[in-house]
Amino acid sequence: MTTPALPSMRARLSRVVLTLSLVWGVLMAFAVGLMLHRALDLLLDQGLQESAEILYGLAQVAGEDVHRGMGMLPAPPHDEGLVWQRVSAGGQVQLRSHKAPLVPLSKRLDKGFTDEGPWRVYTLPFPGQQGRLLVAQPEAHRDHTQWTTLAGTLGLALLVGLTSVLWLNRRLQWELEPLQALSAAVARYNPLEAGGARALPEPPRAELVPMAHAIADLGQRLAARVDHERAFAAHAAHALRTPLAGMDAQLAVALREAPEHLRPRLTQTREAATRLRTVVTALISLFRASGELRRQPIELASLMARLPVRGVQVTVAPDARVEADPDLLSAALMNLLDNAARHQSTQVEVTVRRESGDGACCLVLRDNGTGITPERLAAVNAALASGQGGDVLGLGLTLAEQVARLHGGRLALHAHAAEPGPNASGVSVELWLGPLRPSGPAPDPAHLR
Repeated sequence: MTTPALPSMRARLSRVVLTLSLVWGVLMAFAVGLMLHRALDLLLDQGLQESAEILYGLAQVAGEDVHRGMGMLPAPPHDEGLVWQRVSAGGQVQLRSHKAPLVPLSKRLDKGFTDEGPWRVYTLPFPGQQGRLLVAQPEAHRDHTQWTTLAGTLGLALLVGLTSVLWLNRRLQWELEPLQALSAAVARYNPLEAGGARALPEPPRAELVPMAHAIADLGQRLAARVDHERAFAAHAAHALRTPLAGMDAQLAVALREAPEHLRPRLTQTREAATRLRTVVTALISLFRASGELRRQPIELASLMARLPVRGVQVTVAPDARVEADPDLLSAALMNLLDNAARHQSTQVEVTVRRESGDGACCLVLRDNGTGITPERLAAVNAALASGQGGDVLGLGLTLAEQVARLHGGRLALHAHAAEPGPNASGVSVELWLGPLRPSGPAPDPAHLR
């Protein structure tokens, strides 16, 4: 089952910035458009009125000849944005511009604006009974001017909004870079190792300083705790090793001197002490202060022959060899064989599968025991994968899993159909050993014996 992807802070903030910028741009364009619409109306009306007043002044200066004139003002043909008419008191068009109609543009007699069909008309009456002056502008021309201005304003606002989005998004990425750098530094941070990996770099942002200091402090406390536990476990293992060696020597003497009917029990006791001594030796290796593995070539057949396991016949594939720490591998295999025996296995087949030429391999133990339920198998593999066994894994699987991890590998269990017989299924244990890595001089193994 795949884990659902978590939401990204950068993606969420980018969407918020994009939405706010676009909404801001549209609202600003709408507000500016409304203001421009009103302003353009006033400006066009003002231009229309001023044009009427200029024509009115020219007509007054021209005198009676203009007032008595009839027809169209002599002028070359041209495209008129404004049209005008000189209308008599009786409602007849006396004088007009080229594009002005032959009938009056408006029936209004007093001064002011009116909307007459496709025209916006300004009426300016002459004194006395001399008629009135009508100046008009096409509504289509006014609408075109307003919509062009609004479209330009909206486009400019959207352009500014888009530019702001791009700039804010880039700025957001730049501001999140220190957080990503801190995450990468934390991923490399190992308080249990000496050198640069023990320290976190000082973050370049004030908000990240408390986080970095808290992580560094937690790492130091964790390192101190692990060092204390390592020292305690190592001292306990060393303290146990001496009496176990004495017990083994005394049991060897007792076996030679005891009557025949007591020797089987003494043999079992000595084998149990040997198993305990192997576990103690593995614990010493696990909590070795240097943390270095003593990997060396191991003949599995020879190693298996030395393990004190009763009730299980172990078959090792010919030429089965691995590169591993012999003490750790012995403890892991002994515990896995004990598990097989507890599940009523009588035979265990040991093979080695190599995946590449760098030393990595998979050591497979296939038994013919009672097997494992699918639910239990899933729980065990989940605990092995997470490294948090809790109550799911026993001591044997926990120790074997730690040995595999120290070798850069992993541990996994699989159910399989066993050979025909009283048992319907068995278990295959895969102990993966990672590739070989160059290391410093290995410590003398004599101090572990």
